[in-house]
Amino acid sequence: MTGSAAAAGLVLWLALAATARAQSLVDLVPEDPCARADALASDDVSDSAERLRRACRLRRFDDRLEIARRQQVLAAEQARGDRIQRWLDQTQPARVMRPFSVEGFVGNGLASYGIAAAWAFLKQADLSAWLGRRSISCDTLNALGAADCSRTSYGFRGRWYLLPTRVTPFLSGGLSITTAHVQIVQNGSGGQNLLSGDARANSYNLAGGIQIAYGAFRLSGEAIYEHAFFTGANTDDPKKTPNGQLKGIWSDSLKQDRFGMRYQVGFAF
Repeated sequence: MTGSAAAAGLVLWLALAATARAQSLVDLVPEDPCARADALASDDVSDSAERLRRACRLRRFDDRLEIARRQQVLAAEQARGDRIQRWLDQTQPARVMRPFSVEGFVGNGLASYGIAAAWAFLKQADLSAWLGRRSISCDTLNALGAADCSRTSYGFRGRWYLLPTRVTPFLSGGLSITTAHVQIVQNGSGGQNLLSGDARANSYNLAGGIQIAYGAFRLSGEAIYEHAFFTGANTDDPKKTPNGQLKGIWSDSLKQDRFGMRYQVGFAF
């Protein structure tokens, strides 16, 4: 039993030593044939050395082919991108290439100046938000003196462009909210007195015009019709009492400015 155990132990030790030696060889011998070929002596012309050198040459040839294939793929992707960009430049209007714009406007009607921001969400349509101001004193039949009707307006509207070209007519429509602090100087039996209060109105608008979109540049002119479907006014007292005279003057002011022109210019990005 002792001899058998010793023999078994010797066999086990030899097996472990062989495994360790094989693992050390795997760890020491590089997988890259070129690295192994570079480690050979220059005068080594054995068959194994020549096989390593041939394997290295094949490996380097494969590497050059892979680099050439990658360059071809990159060149093809670049050419495709250039073709798409040329197609977009030749066939798509500028508002599609630069869908967001900021524009200033002047004119008459509800507002005489202001700013607008637009987003072209379709090839021939956009949505915009705008804020405008008009300082005005209006004389009406309802007031014995001058009426201050200066107002601030803001709203949202959409445009539909009839042609997918740089110069195109368009139609638009939207909703507006207008507020003002109205003041009236009245002449009465006790002399002049000041009647003041806050006024508000909701309206819808329809418009038609022409826009020029060239690169980042935007220019448009349009005729606008604005109809106030709700008006209201109240005095400055703590109860904010509704006042028919202020409302009448306010409504007359809006009716006088139902029709107007607007000219916008700005840039897109």
